[in-house]
Amino acid sequence: MAYNYLDLTNEVISRFNEVPLTSSGFSSSRGVQTQCKNAVNEALRYIDSKEYGWPFNHATQTDTLVVNQVRYTPPATAKHVDYESFRLVRDPSLNVEGRNLRIMDYNEYLERFVEQEDTTDRGEIPRSVFRTPDNKFGLYPYPDKAYSVKYEYYRFTTELSAATDVPRVPEQFRNVIIDGAATYMYQYRGELQLYAANQAKFDEGVKQMQSILLNRYDYVRSTVIQK
Repeated sequence: MAYNYLDLTNEVISRFNEVPLTSSGFSSSRGVQTQCKNAVNEALRYIDSKEYGWPFNHATQTDTLVVNQVRYTPPATAKHVDYESFRLVRDPSLNVEGRNLRIMDYNEYLERFVEQEDTTDRGEIPRSVFRTPDNKFGLYPYPDKAYSVKYEYYRFTTELSAATDVPRVPEQFRNVIIDGAATYMYQYRGELQLYAANQAKFDEGVKQMQSILLNRYDYVRSTVIQK
């Protein structure tokens, strides 16, 4: 069985003994079929809302800086930007080495360096990055050349639309998605007992995902000195 929007929807449909969809008729679904499609996306949104740092939502962005420009906008899909990951990209043609950027508090920037925005003759290789109140990022000093910065972020979930769309959630957790979608179907139908039972099962599945995907153990090295 394939792992895509069509097959996930049909798994939900089969739980309710309804007529499955075909790839040709997927976009013209009606009634319960459409509700099952919506329920799959609802389940994915719920899973996404439970963690900022799901590894399957991780992405890396490289931006080319604009000479004399201080502030920049992260991708529209960014839910959380990891400011500790900002670094300059090595570029021998611009005579710049790769290095990490120091995180600067926005208030520190306002108190000490904001006047750089009133001039165009203070450009250098950026050394610091700060987050603005409107969730943009800024650089100090602003760039005097078209350097590149790389950083990492976590994305919002992507709504499934086409029959062949594949969710970012790993396939090993497809049953969690199905349980979640069935939960929303029971809610749509007003079957509150079944809704509550499936919600508990869905939440348990999400907790297992958190345990498997997010519980990390750092490598521990012994520092004992043998005498």
